[in-house]
Amino acid sequence: MLNSNNMIVRVKELWKSFNGVPVNEEVNIYVNEGEIVSILGPNGAGKTTLLRQIYGELKPDKGEIIILGMNPSKAKDKGVMSVVPQETMPFSLLKVAEHVELLVRLRGVPKGMVRHCVEDAINTVGLGDYGNKLIDELSGGMKRLVLVASAIACRPRLIILDEPTVGIDAQNRRSIWDAVKSARDNGSAIILTTHYIHEAEELSDRVYLMNRRILMEGSPSELRRRLSWVEVRSDYGDKSIRVDWDEAISVINELVKRRVRFEVKEPSLEDVFIEVFGDGHEAR
Repeated sequence: MLNSNNMIVRVKELWKSFNGVPVNEEVNIYVNEGEIVSILGPNGAGKTTLLRQIYGELKPDKGEIIILGMNPSKAKDKGVMSVVPQETMPFSLLKVAEHVELLVRLRGVPKGMVRHCVEDAINTVGLGDYGNKLIDELSGGMKRLVLVASAIACRPRLIILDEPTVGIDAQNRRSIWDAVKSARDNGSAIILTTHYIHEAEELSDRVYLMNRRILMEGSPSELRRRLSWVEVRSDYGDKSIRVDWDEAISVINELVKRRVRFEVKEPSLEDVFIEVFGDGHEAR
């Protein structure tokens, strides 16, 4: 729910074009304190362009971005936000702890707080034993963990994560999920983009479905309820059928009478994604 008392980010009627081609069209979103908001859409939907405007790398053509009462440039100067861009790597010649400390100091965190929150962030992402390890010696997945640790250290008010787990194995992805949830639970507002739809379903308090403009918004459960069917899978004729709930009851009763094994699957967020964007787009 939009709540001005704890709102961290407000994007109002945002437009952005490149060479006359609209990429963001009248985008309206908000993010509250202690909330993970995912922005989902097919490739080329304008998600990264939107984030680049929120963290001040691009300026909108029209519209307004307000972060804690400030424009993005001032918010960045005040150190209230941290970012993991889609295409970025940590500084390979630094040690893990040095990298996290450098990024924290650049945000202007008071010196007396730095050591403790750097250690806490490294431990949170599961790199507690690697603080003195050169980043150049780490695997690709662990380098991504260093970036996440740098972003969450010292609890910035706003954390922006653009595809934070792309190419990451399941174990490191779980570590990132846990770190993101921990940051949310400690009061940070988090904006996430991802092509892993189940990741958004696992993490998000709210989701925006976007293709240049915002097409749909709600919690994962609210979005799933927009699909009225359930899927009944059974051993009876190797059937898998989608029916509405009323019809599902009679189907299930018949399967019970026949003593056939079955399961009932409700719609997932990925099903909603495919319903909105079609099945020609990647939904991993």
